[in-house]
Amino acid sequence: MIQFLKSTFLWQFAGGFLIGAVGLFALHPASAVTATTDAPTHIVKR
Repeated sequence: MIQFLKSTFLWQFAGGFLIGAVGLFALHPASAVTATTDAPTHIVKR
């Protein structure tokens, strides 16, 4: 277990995860407003 904690794989994985998490929160807009439009419908009148 000690050897696994000292392995570079663990630290690279944790570092990549941390960078990804920071990027996700930094690039996520705080007040994201999406335009909600109704789905197009097709009405047949006879």
